Amino acid sequence: MTTAAEIKALIRAKYPVREWALAFEVSNGTGSEARRHADAVAMNLWPSRGLAIHGFEFKVYRNDWLRELQNPAKAEPVAQYCDYWWLVTGPGIVKDGELPDTWGLMEVQEGKLVTVKPAPQKDAVPAGRPFMAALFRKMSEVDSAEIEQIASKRVAELDAIRKQSLEREVESRTRHYERLRERVDEFERVSGLDLEDWSLHPEEFGKAVKFVLNNGVFGTYGSIERLRDSMMEAAAQMGKVLEAHSAGVEYVKEAPTVRRRKAGRA
Repeated sequence: MTTAAEIKALIRAKYPVREWALAFEVSNGTGSEARRHADAVAMNLWPSRGLAIHGFEFKVYRNDWLRELQNPAKAEPVAQYCDYWWLVTGPGIVKDGELPDTWGLMEVQEGKLVTVKPAPQKDAVPAGRPFMAALFRKMSEVDSAEIEQIASKRVAELDAIRKQSLEREVESRTRHYERLRERVDEFERVSGLDLEDWSLHPEEFGKAVKFVLNNGVFGTYGSIERLRDSMMEAAAQMGKVLEAHSAGVEYVKEAPTVRRRKAGRA
């Protein structure tokens, strides 16, 4: 079934901005002057189109149309200022021969506005200030319900985007934490250390790990041999430092001995 909201949306599409000024629920005047209203009024803004004013009456139920038909002159307080007057309905609301001669008819058919009978041009009364005031008032008003609906939809879209982004971030961080936790667990298993032990000094432990890695302890036998030689040389140097200290003389470090790798050693 066709609704007034659907008709309203189709009228908006048919009479777009820049070419048309469109307002809904327009009275014939303001204050005590207001006696009747049109469901919509559209004024063309191009001089080449004659700056024509179109008025619209919406009917979605046949009973409403039959009541209107009993006294079509009720539309005149607004219709008199319009160059064209239209009845806009769903299909089947108006039967043959029911439409007044000065009215045009548009029907909503398969989601589109279809002109069933073109509205003839009328001899419109020049619009006075009361009608123009009513028209300008409606044009300056904001349809709060539509704006709220659009805003609510946009807020919902933004919330969905933020939620998806947050879920992706949580998932990424969770995967990173799980990989890190697995590596920590494996390290603790192999090393026998508990990294949550507060007696463990991170700086000293880090230096020890760096020393082991830099010297390639877990590399080839040649690496282990170099580590052994380095430790033996360090021990010898410390012995000499202690001897010099005991003798009360200053220790002068000797130049390092260049060792050649023996043939056949890995």
